[in-house]
Amino acid sequence: MQTFTAVNLNTDGDSAGGANSAEVAAAATAFLATLDAALLAKVQYDFTANQARQTWSNYPTSTVAREGVPLKDLSEAQQTAALAMLKVALSDDGYQQVLDIRKADDYLNSLGGAGADGFGALVDYNVAVFGKPSATTPFMVQFGGHHLARNLTYNGDKVSQTPQFVGSEPISFVIDGATVEPVKAESTAVFAMIAGLSADQQSAAKLTSGTYDDLLMGPTHDDGEFPATEGLAVAELSAGEKDLVVAAMKAYVADLDDDAAAKSLAKYESELGSTKIAWANNTGPSDESSYIRIDGPSVWIEFINTRSRSTPDIHFHSVYRDKTNDYGSTKPS
Repeated sequence: MQTFTAVNLNTDGDSAGGANSAEVAAAATAFLATLDAALLAKVQYDFTANQARQTWSNYPTSTVAREGVPLKDLSEAQQTAALAMLKVALSDDGYQQVLDIRKADDYLNSLGGAGADGFGALVDYNVAVFGKPSATTPFMVQFGGHHLARNLTYNGDKVSQTPQFVGSEPISFVIDGATVEPVKAESTAVFAMIAGLSADQQSAAKLTSGTYDDLLMGPTHDDGEFPATEGLAVAELSAGEKDLVVAAMKAYVADLDDDAAAKSLAKYESELGSTKIAWANNTGPSDESSYIRIDGPSVWIEFINTRSRSTPDIHFHSVYRDKTNDYGSTKPS
């Protein structure tokens, strides 16, 4: 269902710095050391394997095959080592979101029936490493599957966490008496940002270029060609309204390790004067097709309520990209 076109990726991304590359490299090296030769050949790629690095999606792996190996093909010790890479690379909230999105797949599988069979926290998630993990030279940790893509590129002090995809079907469910909402932070923040606008501001923020049934810059959109900027200028907002924009960006950026996340967010805040926010279709958190966008010189965030197949209500799709640092590149193509 997806066609990937190879593009030239480089390592000159405009990162704000703060990468904990040495710690992630150590965890990645430890993971690779648990693998025999056959598994290692499937997990580790050259850093220059650009098309492989692009192979992420929101679809389940049965529909769009990922690079690397599925967790189900690893021993329990190897799975633990693979997840340890993510735990070191991500914040506590970012790592918990990985676990919660995988729980959603287990929940879907428990429902059974058309559109639900075959999902699972081990079945639908693959791990790959690109390059030799190092504190000083480029490498990438990739983890993803249904409704999840973590693309973490390191180059000394530089780090990129984009492209990043998070989603959840359903948006809320109960496991062992506890409510799980994998994309609660992002959904709450983007809808609060739009709800905080006056009627006139919402009118100015409405996109005129059309309506949307999914994300524009999701998987396969690596040509660096973003749509023309539209919407309401953040520069025209009050201090409180600007705070809601920053909070929405933080919900995504803060998935990364704390120091690098803080530096990235500061970069985006410095560009607020040239950033716009927009919406299309609807603005309600539970309305079908509600679409929200943040578009800055660097940051690009999209969020949409999309129709569900396996559950009766809407579910979430969202993508975060850095126009100057996707895959650690100043411009992908």
